[in-house]
Amino acid sequence: MNNDHLINRLDRIKNLVAKPLPVAASQAPAARYRRLADAVSGEIVTAPSGAYCRVTTIYPFGHRFGEVSLDPPQQGASVQVASYTPLECEGEALLSDLLFVDTETTGLGGSGAVAFLIGCGSLTPQGFEVRQYLLPDYSDEAALLEQVLTELRASRTLVSYNGAAFDLNLIRDRFIVNRVARDVPCAGHFDLLHSARRLFKRRLNDCTLANVEREIFGYFRQNDIPGHLMPSIYFDWLQTDSTELFPAVLEHNRQDILSLYFLLLKVDRVFRTEGAVLDYAEDIYSLSRVYGRRKRSQNIIANFESLERSSLHPLDNEVIWFHSLAYKRQGDWHRAVELWRQLVDSPGPEVYPAALELAMYFEHQVKDISQALDFSLKAQRVGPPTRHQGQLLEKRLSRLREKLAPAGRR
Repeated sequence: MNNDHLINRLDRIKNLVAKPLPVAASQAPAARYRRLADAVSGEIVTAPSGAYCRVTTIYPFGHRFGEVSLDPPQQGASVQVASYTPLECEGEALLSDLLFVDTETTGLGGSGAVAFLIGCGSLTPQGFEVRQYLLPDYSDEAALLEQVLTELRASRTLVSYNGAAFDLNLIRDRFIVNRVARDVPCAGHFDLLHSARRLFKRRLNDCTLANVEREIFGYFRQNDIPGHLMPSIYFDWLQTDSTELFPAVLEHNRQDILSLYFLLLKVDRVFRTEGAVLDYAEDIYSLSRVYGRRKRSQNIIANFESLERSSLHPLDNEVIWFHSLAYKRQGDWHRAVELWRQLVDSPGPEVYPAALELAMYFEHQVKDISQALDFSLKAQRVGPPTRHQGQLLEKRLSRLREKLAPAGRR
């Protein structure tokens, strides 16, 4: 085969091979992308891997959020890491190093779920800035994620609401799928959903972020779009180019992120003041439960004394029982016995353990076997919660009766 014939054949084959598509960065943003950006007052940013829409909003200092306002922090202001953990720990996180993150997604999980909007908030000299990255189409996901990765630095502590179970896991998974990164870099993570539940769930029951805003800060959203409608709004854009509801979607995301900042400060203030800023008995009791896990009996006692002074209604038996054990651990037998006597004369599941504590107190501390037997019999009449506890109680009764028996009958 001569060279001319070979060249002709290669030319024919070359014409059958599809020409490579130009990279996204070499193309001007499509008209529909510009319409999307105009609808949300943003801008289209192009990158080698695609394009995304960026929207920046600054809430200036003095901005009102229900009953609170956005105040400029002191230089070097920080929050305690222990404010956001169930157990005691050391460390502080500078407010300037915190990144508040929230996503709006096409679903609640699975391989097909995509974060079509990722919002990032942080303090700036001008106020609280929210930067939102909106995905124009699936083909641009890598470009959006590459930009988000620049926000997620190893020196920053992340703040989210249910991010440990959802948002951060989804971002990490999409990083991996798009070969952007293998993990979400950060110095730490405060998931405020758990903080809100620890402190406010007994009172609020519903710890959705919107309800926390209303009950804690007196902030009521106007014309807010429910989160479960977000996927359908994005799918409508992909199918029909409709941008009508996108401004409300971004506003919802912004409000979520701004709420995180105020909630972060509220939780930290609760722990720094050891509960002095709490007004409701349920919240104070919830704080006592946290101190219980941290074995800080003195704080529990201080909370109970605050409850007794401020409560307009009798305290629940559950609250009295929990705090009575703190007095016992501190060796304040007089106060503990006073509370246990109060419980054994009230109906409820706390009668049995209170009677048992009194029986042990009179047997081992006062050496009054007769009273110890009386309270053991009281516990028996109430009924042990489990078969094993019933067997232990029977042994206690036998021992006490043996101690009370005349010497000749032993």
